[in-house]
Amino acid sequence: MASSLVLICPVPEQNSLSCQPLRNTQSMFAGIGRRMSSFIFGAATGPGNREQLHTLLCGEDLGDSSKAFYVLCGPYVQKWQLAGSYADKLLYQCNVEKILKECLAETVWGQDATQLSQLKAWAVDMQMSRDGLVILGAGVNLEVSPQLYYVLATLNTEGMEAPLSFLSFTVSSYSQQYQEELEADLIGYRLLLPDPNGATAFLYNSREVVCLSVSSSSQPLDKVEFQGPGDKLVGAGSGSGQALFFSISHGLVCITTSASVAPDGSMLEESSITEPPSRPESAMAGSDQAVADLSMSEDKQCRLKAAFLHFCRGNQAEAQKVVDDLFPSSGPQSADPEATLDRMVSVLSQELIDDYPASDPRWAESVPQDPTSSSTSLILLHQLEDKQKAHEYLVTFVKTVGLWDRLSTVTVRDMSMSTRLLICEHAEKLVAATSLRELHTRNAALVDNVIRRAIAARGDPTPPPGLTHQDVFYREVSKVHEIIEALLDYEEELLTSGIGPRDIVTMVTTTNNILECILHDACQYRQSKAAVYQAPASQTVDPEYLPWTAASGTKGVRMLLTRQHAITTDSAIPEAQDSQVRGALFQQLLDLADLLLDGYMCQLESLRLSAGKNDHYDEVRQSYEEARQNLIMPFMEYEQYERAASLAEKYCDFGILVRICEDTKNQTRLQRYMEQFANKGFSDFVFKWYMEEGKRGKLLSQPLLHNAELGRFLQTDDTKFLSWLHDVNTGNFAQAHMNLKSLAMAETNYVAKKKTLLSLSKLALLAADDTSVDTEQALDEINDEHNLILNQETLPDEVLTRLGMDLDSMGVLSPKELIELYVSGHNKHANEFDFKKALDLLQYIDKDDPHIAYEELRLHIWSRAILRDDWTEVDTDHDDPLQRNRDTVFFKTVELAFTEGLDLLDFLPNVDSLLGSAELGDMKDNASFQYLVRAGYEHIHSVLAV
Repeated sequence: MASSLVLICPVPEQNSLSCQPLRNTQSMFAGIGRRMSSFIFGAATGPGNREQLHTLLCGEDLGDSSKAFYVLCGPYVQKWQLAGSYADKLLYQCNVEKILKECLAETVWGQDATQLSQLKAWAVDMQMSRDGLVILGAGVNLEVSPQLYYVLATLNTEGMEAPLSFLSFTVSSYSQQYQEELEADLIGYRLLLPDPNGATAFLYNSREVVCLSVSSSSQPLDKVEFQGPGDKLVGAGSGSGQALFFSISHGLVCITTSASVAPDGSMLEESSITEPPSRPESAMAGSDQAVADLSMSEDKQCRLKAAFLHFCRGNQAEAQKVVDDLFPSSGPQSADPEATLDRMVSVLSQELIDDYPASDPRWAESVPQDPTSSSTSLILLHQLEDKQKAHEYLVTFVKTVGLWDRLSTVTVRDMSMSTRLLICEHAEKLVAATSLRELHTRNAALVDNVIRRAIAARGDPTPPPGLTHQDVFYREVSKVHEIIEALLDYEEELLTSGIGPRDIVTMVTTTNNILECILHDACQYRQSKAAVYQAPASQTVDPEYLPWTAASGTKGVRMLLTRQHAITTDSAIPEAQDSQVRGALFQQLLDLADLLLDGYMCQLESLRLSAGKNDHYDEVRQSYEEARQNLIMPFMEYEQYERAASLAEKYCDFGILVRICEDTKNQTRLQRYMEQFANKGFSDFVFKWYMEEGKRGKLLSQPLLHNAELGRFLQTDDTKFLSWLHDVNTGNFAQAHMNLKSLAMAETNYVAKKKTLLSLSKLALLAADDTSVDTEQALDEINDEHNLILNQETLPDEVLTRLGMDLDSMGVLSPKELIELYVSGHNKHANEFDFKKALDLLQYIDKDDPHIAYEELRLHIWSRAILRDDWTEVDTDHDDPLQRNRDTVFFKTVELAFTEGLDLLDFLPNVDSLLGSAELGDMKDNASFQYLVRAGYEHIHSVLAV
C-alpha cells in the first residue's frame, strides 16, 4: 500500500488549512539520471512512494528555524528537514531492515546475513530517545526454526549522512512462533518509550503489553494481558515519564516498573487502574433480611460472610462493625497457623470460588441453606467471571476493614502457607478454570471425557439429577487441578491402545495445549498481581511457598508435568515427521519446562528468604538443578539450540549456554553471555569449563575485555600453573616472574619441572620493566635455587641406582634430604667432595626453623665423615698422626675447605662436641681416636695461627 507525506499548515488570518505533499528538493539537473535509467531499463517507483508509512516522529531543532522529523516507511528510515511553512528537504534515507538482518544474523546465528537465505526481518516501529531513534525490529530464520525474535536497536541520527550501523542492538527475551498467516499480527506491535532517558520500553497491541529493557536481554520478561470479554487496548501514550494505556474495560491504565527486579522475577511493579474493582451487588444475591440473619448468627464464619455482604452492598460502616466485633484490634494477635482469623478468611475465600449458582433451578436441591450466591448467571463461563469479580472484591473487603495486615499462615497440603498467598491461589484457580472453559468448546469430546474421569475419581461418578459433569466440575473451582491428572491418565491409556503415529502426535499436542494454557494463565495472574497479594512491610518473612502449579508428591502438578514432558519427548517428537508440527511440539516442550522451572524458582526464592532452612534450600536447589538439566537436554539432543538457550538464559544454566556456543562455534554469542551475566559469575564458569574440558588454548585466548577476570581466575590454586602464560600474553612480565617463581617453589613432584619454572621466571624477570622489583636480589634468589637443584642433579649414580631414582622423574628433595643422601650409607664410596657438598647445603637450612636442629645436623655430617675411616687400627708409637690424618675423609674435607678459602674456625665443629657425638658409638671412648682427632685439631690451629 503506497503512502505519501503531506504537510498541513493553518493559513494565517484564515479559517482554512493548506496541504502540501513533501518531495525531494529538485534542482536543475535533478531527475536526469532517473529519466535516463527509465529510458534504458523501464520506469521504477522510488521507495518513498511505494512503501507503507509506519511511524512519523518530530525530531530535534536544526537551527535557522528548521526542524527535523523522521519517517519509518517500509524498510527505510528517512530524515527530513522542515524550514518554515513550505520549505522541505529529505536529508537522507537509511535501509534499517538491511542492518537489522546483518545484526540478527551475527548475534543470534553467528553467520553472515548473505548466507541465510530464509532470514526475514521487519522494521516494525520506532520512538525517539536521548541517543537517537530506538527501532523495534523483528526477525526469523525459517531455515533454523520458526522462532520470531523481537529486537530493540538504537540508530544515531545526528548529522546529515545516513548511519551505516546501530549504536546498540539488543535481542529481547520476548519471542513468538512465526506463522505466515499470522504475520500481520506478529509484526503488528507498537513501541512506547515513556521516558526518552530511561531504559524501559513497552511493546503493545490491542491485547497485551510487554515490558522490556532497551539495552539488556537479561531482564525477565513481563507481560500484562487485556483479554476480558469485549476488552482491548485502543490507545497508548506517556505522561511524566509513565506509560499510559487506554482499555475499553478498565479505562486509563498506568504501568510502572520497579527500580530493580522483584523477588518473583517481575519487572512490573504495578498495574494501576483508575477505578477499584466494581461492587458485585448484582452477583451477591440475597435479601437484606437474610444478610441481617447472618449478622446475628452465633457462627463466626457466617458473621464474617455477613460483613462481606454488607460491604458488597455499600454498607461499609456495618461491615466494619461486624469485623471489629469478631476480631477486636486491641486483642492479642495469635501466631498459630490455624488462628481463627486466618482460618475464617481462607474458608470464606474458598467458599466463594466453590459457590453454588443459586439462580440455576437445577441446583435447587443441591444448594446448601445459604441465601446468597456469587452469581446469578446460568452460563458456566459467566458464572466463573462473576466469581472472579466477587473474589477481587473480597480482597478489597479484607484490606479495607483492616484484616489484611493481620493475616498470618494456614496449613495447606500438609505445610504452612501464607494466608495471602492461599487467597491468591484461589484467584489463580478461577483464572485456570476460566481458561479451561474457553478451551472446552474447541476440544469438547476430550475435555468432557476427562471431566467425567475427574468427577469419578472423587467417588461420586453420578452428578445430581438434571446436572451435567461439567456443572459439577466447574462449580468446585478449588479442585480444578484434578483435571490434570485425569487428562494425563486418559492420554496414557490412549497412547498404549495401539493408535497410529498421527493420532499420537495429535493427542499429545492437544494435551500440551490444554495444560500450558490453564497453567500459564494462572502463573501469569500470579506474577501480574504480585503487588496485590504481597505482605506488608512490617510482616515477618513468609514460610516456604510451594505454588499449587508446582505441588510435590506423586499426584502433584510438578510430577504430572514431568510425566507429560517425558511423554512428549519419548512418544510424540519421534513420530512427528512434519517440520512445522515438530516445531510446535518443541515449543510446547519448552512451555512445559518453563512452567516446571518457574515453580522451582518460586519455592527457592521463598526458602532463600527464610531463616534456618539452609539444608532444605540446598536439597531443593539440587533437585532444581537436576530437573533443569533433564528438561533442557532434549533440546540439545535435537539441536534445538535457540529453545535450549531461551531456557538456559532465563534459569541461568551456564553449562548449557557454554555448550551451545561451543557446538555452534559461536564465540560472539559467548562473549555476549559473559557481559550479560557478568554479575553472576558466568566468566569464571566459562574459564572453569575450559579447564575441565582440557581446552586451555581457548581459555588463554580470551578477548582483552576479560583480561582482568581471567587474571583473577588464574590466581586460584587449581589454575595458578597457567597464570604466567596469561601474564606473558598481556605483557605483564613482572607478574609472570612472580607467578613462575611461586609455582617453582611450590613444585615437589619433579625437579626438572622446578628447574624449568625457575629458568622461565628468570627470563620473565629480565624482560620486565618494573622498577618496583629488586632485580638483583630476585636473580640471586633464583640462582640459589638453581644451585640447590644442581646439588640434586649431581648426586652420585650409586645413590640413584640404590634408591631407584631417575633424574628425569625425580621429585624435589629438600636440603636436609640431599644432605642425608650424600652422607648416608647409600653413598658407600662417599669422599671429601660429597661431604663438602653436604656441608655447603647447610646454607639452605633455616637456623631458626623449629623443626630442624641446625647444629645437630652439622655435627651429624662431620660424624658421618669420621665413620668413613677406621680410627682404631693406628699404632701411635710408630705412625705419624698427622700423616695418618691426611688419609681420612674427615681431614680431607677440612683440607678441601681450606683450599677453597673457608674459615676453618667457623667451618669445623667444636672438638669436644665432635668427640662426644652419640653417632660415633664406642669409638668416642677410644684413646687412639681421640688422640688423632685432637692432634689434627691442634695442627689446624697452629697453621691458622701463622
